Amino acid sequence: MASLNKLVLLDTNFVLSCYKFGINLEEIDRIVDEAHEIVVPENVLRELKHLNLKGKDEEARKTMLTILNRYPVLPLHNKVDASLLEYAQLHDCIVCTNDRNLRKKLKKMGKKTIFVRARSHLEME
Repeated sequence: MASLNKLVLLDTNFVLSCYKFGINLEEIDRIVDEAHEIVVPENVLRELKHLNLKGKDEEARKTMLTILNRYPVLPLHNKVDASLLEYAQLHDCIVCTNDRNLRKKLKKMGKKTIFVRARSHLEME
């Protein structure tokens, strides 16, 4: 995937949280002030497809799978968190995640993260 834009990678929990709290993924475009491209890691899609959820969580899963079809797929194949860390170590990118541990590790690497703040909006640090 050759791109001059900074890649913005989506994590599974981030995607589901955006749906749950009514936050549009295009909000990312508002807070990233440089040329960028939102991409969906292949393993995130796989994880979403195989989650066994019920009720509103299942509705969120199905809806987000449909929405994510709009974005290019990044071929990452190992466990999601490990592959996001590995990719971030090798490339200049931004990772969208609500996972505190993952955010902490990415911050130590000097990487920017985007997360859901106060169940109402996205924030980058």
